[in-house]
Amino acid sequence: MVEIRRFGLNGTGRLNPLPNSRCNPRRNQRANPVWPITEKIDIYDGEPWTEMDIDDLIASLRHGDTIDEAAQFLCRSGTIEQVRRKAKELGLKYKGHRQ
Repeated sequence: MVEIRRFGLNGTGRLNPLPNSRCNPRRNQRANPVWPITEKIDIYDGEPWTEMDIDDLIASLRHGDTIDEAAQFLCRSGTIEQVRRKAKELGLKYKGHRQ
């Protein structure tokens, strides 16, 4: 019986493992992401608030931006609810969605 190997398949329908172990790390050796990929959309999503972030939030909302626009400006567009909570915590008033 002849075994056919095409496109990396070994007859079981699964890809052959890579010969170099550096290219194929084991599951326990892979880096675990801090944030789930689906949750972290922008670079500062879920990060602690700095004084500069707070100053920028205040300036953005005073300028008339909506909470969504302020979140996008702060690079926190994936965690708009956190931006909304921070604005409420600071006693800031803001607009809803722009129409």
